[in-house]
Amino acid sequence: DEIINFVRAGEASAIVLSRKLFDENPNLTEKLKELRQTERQHPAGNERGKRSHDDGVEDSSAKRKSQQDAGVPSIPVWTFEDVFEMKSEAEEAKRMALLPEKILANSVASLIFTSGTTGTPKAVMLSHKNFTSMVSMLSSVLEMDITDGVLSVLPMHHTFEFSAGFLTPFANGTQITYLDELSSEELSRAIENNHVTGMVGVPALWEMLHRRIKSRLRERGDWFADLADNIIEFNVWLRDNTPFNFGPIVFFPIHKGMGGRMRYLISGGSALSEKVQKDLHGLGFTVLEGYGLTESSPVLTVARPGNKLLRGSVGKPLPGVEVKINEPDEKGVGEVFARGQNVMVGYFNNEAATEAVLHDRWLKTGDLGRIDEDGNLFIVGRSKDVIIDSNGKNIYPDEVEDLYGVSPLIKELSVVGLPDADGGEKVAVLVVPDYEHDISLARGEVNKKVEEHFRQISATLPFFKRVKILHLTPFELPRTATRKVKRLEVIEMVQTLEQNSKDKTKVVAETKSDDTAVWVRKIVASVSNRALSEIALEDKLTDLGFDSLMFVELQAAVEDAGGKIISPDTLNEVETVRELLTAVQRVDKRKRIEEPKAEEKNEEDEIFVPSILRTVGNSIVDFAQEKLYENVLNTKIEGESNVPQHTNFIVASNHTSHLDMGLVKRALGKDVAEQTVAVAAADYWFDTKYKRAYMNNFTTLIPIERTGSLRQSLRHVTEILKEGYNTLIFP
Repeated sequence: DEIINFVRAGEASAIVLSRKLFDENPNLTEKLKELRQTERQHPAGNERGKRSHDDGVEDSSAKRKSQQDAGVPSIPVWTFEDVFEMKSEAEEAKRMALLPEKILANSVASLIFTSGTTGTPKAVMLSHKNFTSMVSMLSSVLEMDITDGVLSVLPMHHTFEFSAGFLTPFANGTQITYLDELSSEELSRAIENNHVTGMVGVPALWEMLHRRIKSRLRERGDWFADLADNIIEFNVWLRDNTPFNFGPIVFFPIHKGMGGRMRYLISGGSALSEKVQKDLHGLGFTVLEGYGLTESSPVLTVARPGNKLLRGSVGKPLPGVEVKINEPDEKGVGEVFARGQNVMVGYFNNEAATEAVLHDRWLKTGDLGRIDEDGNLFIVGRSKDVIIDSNGKNIYPDEVEDLYGVSPLIKELSVVGLPDADGGEKVAVLVVPDYEHDISLARGEVNKKVEEHFRQISATLPFFKRVKILHLTPFELPRTATRKVKRLEVIEMVQTLEQNSKDKTKVVAETKSDDTAVWVRKIVASVSNRALSEIALEDKLTDLGFDSLMFVELQAAVEDAGGKIISPDTLNEVETVRELLTAVQRVDKRKRIEEPKAEEKNEEDEIFVPSILRTVGNSIVDFAQEKLYENVLNTKIEGESNVPQHTNFIVASNHTSHLDMGLVKRALGKDVAEQTVAVAAADYWFDTKYKRAYMNNFTTLIPIERTGSLRQSLRHVTEILKEGYNTLIFP
């Protein structure tokens, strides 16, 4: 539905998407065909049709072809592979003919939607001039050049990443490194192995880094952590009052772990916690916080590089950007207005919405702020209802209310953002149940059904859209004379209910003898950067600040502590610490200690095979396999030309017998097969010294554990690929 809304609102002529999204939406083409049929039956106001589906670009899907033959063309859907594949020079010429001969500065370069699955989404029109102006402005402040390197950690469709993390470095010849997955472990590895002098991220990233550093300091003992805190405080004072910065010297191991060359940590998307900013500053890092909106491409202000920490400020306007406070009160607080070459053209096909936020080229941000005597902007609140979490994700209350409000047992509800300690907001909801809908149900039963309804809806939504705090009330929601919900009063009500709830349930439910419960609580405390005494079994993980990134950290922490997740999908369903306790399995300590000893014993016992015997033996095995597959089994191989010759690759094959490994290698060809290794079950193929002697010397099999840490097994395969080998896997 979200994609269909975007297609309709953006008047798309075609869709290009990743293979993953294509596979996740098998009915997309059929829905797009229905959309086309509806538009043809009701053409009023519809101007699409300026370009048909077959304007010279071949549609590679057989399903799409059959629908076109049925008489009503669907809006074509292409994967990135479709777009980047040049079938012929003639085909490429047709594609090039679709592009405009000349790009005008004020022509639209991008439509970025600001809302999602329900209602009519607004599409922000950003021009080529908007983006080039933004690059020029950021370049003059950040001073990137060919000696710098930026680590990209945000998705490219995030306007902040596109402008500050891609276009600006790209325009200045700066190296950009991309991550395969966003986790603290992968982050550390990327920084260590690449030339990184700057990072652009949302507050959740810096909070993850902050938790990681604090956790490492606590591992050295409470006395060491306290000493580090005192040094951090001293270095904050030193940097604020002198030109010196002792952080890189005193905390050299931390800076070395960050590559040792980090110049800037740039934060945007939502407010950064002052605690996180202060600690990173005291550790010796330079943190620059910025502010802006999608409508401004997106940066308006950013703190300037310097030794002094500007607490609570998002810095000064970029060169060429004007910022003013409209109708300030006695404290100088009012709505933030801004204008400059980076301000959007307007909202696509929505003049009313455009006129509501653009007046005389001034952009009404909807945010409340003040400007100090030095020209620094301070954001003090939001006049809009949009909830912004610590990842910089926008959550629209009306949309969330529509998603959750479908139950007949819900009389009314209000979704609000509840401020949290990380500088972002949590999605909270106050629900008035309809106790009269089914009089056979007691109030307690109705409440349970409403809570179950919220769990079911949450399971279908992305993490950032899920309700994190739910409270029920028998009283009507506070409303104005025009029946609009008073959201500020709702926030106060939810905060009161939340505090009362915590006061009642904040108990430690397990005894000291329950080692597993204490073990789980310690893991949660470490990941959430809290004291063990603050963690109770009844605590909700989201109340402890867990977001999608922290759940990734949690899984890694469980494995590092010698445990394992019973099923990878279970973490998606876990809500409380108690539920986490049932979702993890602690490996017996004695087993973990004994296993390495067994391996050491096996190594002493290994059968030595001389190199001459290995050479002769491999020749015999190769000859025997060739005769077996060609002369005995009469193997027929097709599609040899599809085997990549310029890069290594993964082969994921079905598995029917022990002959499969040799058969696949035979199909790949001799030269490729020599560079291909196959992963095999260690407990089956390598369980005796005789099997190991054969497998290690006369095959290219490598052992992989079928039980234990999935992360460790995948890392093993990754190392093989990095060495340039092809990998054969039987899923």
